[in-house]
Amino acid sequence: MKKKIAAQFEYDGLGFPVILLNFPITEVRGIQVPDINYNLLQQNVLLVLCQKTLPLTGNEVRFIRQFLQMTYTEFANRFGVTHASVIHWEKSKNSFAKITPTTELCIRLSILDVLKAKDKLFRKIFRNFNYSEFKMRKRQTTEELITIDSNTLPII
Repeated sequence: MKKKIAAQFEYDGLGFPVILLNFPITEVRGIQVPDINYNLLQQNVLLVLCQKTLPLTGNEVRFIRQFLQMTYTEFANRFGVTHASVIHWEKSKNSFAKITPTTELCIRLSILDVLKAKDKLFRKIFRNFNYSEFKMRKRQTTEELITIDSNTLPII
């Protein structure tokens, strides 16, 4: 197996594209794959999802729910919605899920709680969540790709 550092690699194994910068790549059976700790990658993607300025997409909601190992009903009960709402969010695929801003903030803060994020980060995300800007951006169709640089991995 040959290893090399890829300046940029698009990984879509989480259900949505994640741009990996400066990550080691290895060739397995003729296919290039990242040579990384996938649990650590998932945790860092969750952290980036908490901080992104655009609303969550359906695929991102599915990733969060599956990472938390919750059924539709369990996830719905945790955030005070119906399981049909969660199914509807996830059916949005790569479009923004129609989640109310307060519910989305609760989802993001819940992720931080599960990741046992430091209080400073928890407070920063809570304080920087701008409801009016969030509503306005939700109407836009601009996609914000998740990018993770191995040289600057966030510390949870």
